[in-house]
Amino acid sequence: VSGGAPARRGVKTLKATALRESKACASEGSNESCAIELLCNRLCDRYGAPRPKSRQAPLEELIFTILSQNTTDKNRDRAWASLWQHFDTWQEVATSRVDKIASAIKVGGLHKVKARRIKDILLQLKKERGDFDLNHLLAVDMAVARTELQKYKGIGAKSINCILLFSLGLPAFPVDTHVHRILRRLGIIETGDLSKANRDIQKHVRDEIAYLLHMNMIRYGREVCHAQRPKCWDCCVEDLCVYEEKNLTKC
Repeated sequence: VSGGAPARRGVKTLKATALRESKACASEGSNESCAIELLCNRLCDRYGAPRPKSRQAPLEELIFTILSQNTTDKNRDRAWASLWQHFDTWQEVATSRVDKIASAIKVGGLHKVKARRIKDILLQLKKERGDFDLNHLLAVDMAVARTELQKYKGIGAKSINCILLFSLGLPAFPVDTHVHRILRRLGIIETGDLSKANRDIQKHVRDEIAYLLHMNMIRYGREVCHAQRPKCWDCCVEDLCVYEEKNLTKC
């Protein structure tokens, strides 16, 4: 997998020998699904199966995803910790001024925008359900949960998929910047629109592999398939990569 924007050649360029590696390459399987299976198998060979994370309650995960937007994991975690250093309950957050919430989460970046989103969502939830709780989503299917989460302003397709996967334990497949970059470089998707990528890729990822593929792709994006100067010489799917400007020289 290599750097820069993807070539527009698509998955049809995958080598036939590589395609035969995957059980998903039956006659009815799509090239995209086949490539996903290949990627999953090779990343599992490299990393194994990631250990499941402990789950947060749905509301906590929703606010966590807001704090995750356009920042690093480190700053997200610092913003989350700071939020709870300033407030004790969601009720207290919801009834506080936006500028006070913003000050508490400033370390995470875009603090004024995120503070307004957090307050608005909490007030909307209180008005509609009478409490600061989304635990009812634990008892519904993915389609119902997705529809309900779409009601909240500032929660996009990627954030919704994160809540579905990490909090509700449902087989959604979040496409973050690392996952998106790898999918484009392999020609599995062409869109540069992250929201569209989150919608389009779902049908190609089997429920059984959604979590492990997502986690392994994030790790791979951080360790090998960098946005700049990727380590293509150390890539386990380089033969599948359709981008033409590969960085194959180790330096």
